[in-house]
Amino acid sequence: MYVRLVRARANPEAASSLRDSYTNTVIPALQATPGCLSACLMQGSKDPLDVVSLTLWESIADAEAYVERGTFGELMKKVRPFLQDTTEWRMGLSRELKLEYAPVPGEPTISAYPVSLDLPAKQRVGPESGNLYLRIVSVMIKPDRKDEYHRLFLNEIIPTLQAAPGCLHAYLIMPSQKSNESLSMTIWDSKESADAYEREGLFSELVKKVKHTFTDLVQWKIELDPESKRQAASTEDLTVEGFSVIAMKSFQ
Repeated sequence: MYVRLVRARANPEAASSLRDSYTNTVIPALQATPGCLSACLMQGSKDPLDVVSLTLWESIADAEAYVERGTFGELMKKVRPFLQDTTEWRMGLSRELKLEYAPVPGEPTISAYPVSLDLPAKQRVGPESGNLYLRIVSVMIKPDRKDEYHRLFLNEIIPTLQAAPGCLHAYLIMPSQKSNESLSMTIWDSKESADAYEREGLFSELVKKVKHTFTDLVQWKIELDPESKRQAASTEDLTVEGFSVIAMKSFQ
């Protein structure tokens, strides 16, 4: 299985139009695309203009073919009117030697990862689940501790997530040879369930089980600011983000 994340900034005046376009245009196109298993559009819990499209694929080849055939580019053209045009402005001199500010078109950030571990869903998640919430935890793992982290996640964290009230699904993305970053994504039946998971200390307990596999820098930051995990704050090496699912469909 393979996951693609496309992150962008929504136009404040077109947030609802973006959701409608994703539901009526993007999702049907992805459903007709070979190898696409599901698609969902999410908005940041702290910043609703921070939007992420998450798609799951049967294989890397299917995801790459989706891009190479031009389907991704065509869909981006359809939703681009609902995204912010620029993310930065550059300063320079015109031909007449006048100081000018020029907008730099903002492109979505695209990330793609192979899924290392897939927790079977407790129940089917589809468009009828209107309050779904997704947490993404990013952490840096020591190169010589990757296997141990994977084993602990499988034997310690997965059983806990399976028993956690409101946790419907989980994915683990292990570091590649070129990176030490690992991602875990959990889908919850509501933001309240995800908040309770942190508030009641369950997340902190799980972090303790695998903390020794993190890089020295992230271990130091955890000790320096132990409350950050409970509050879902972030550092450069341990990041917790939450997203509300506003459009979703499984094609399986």
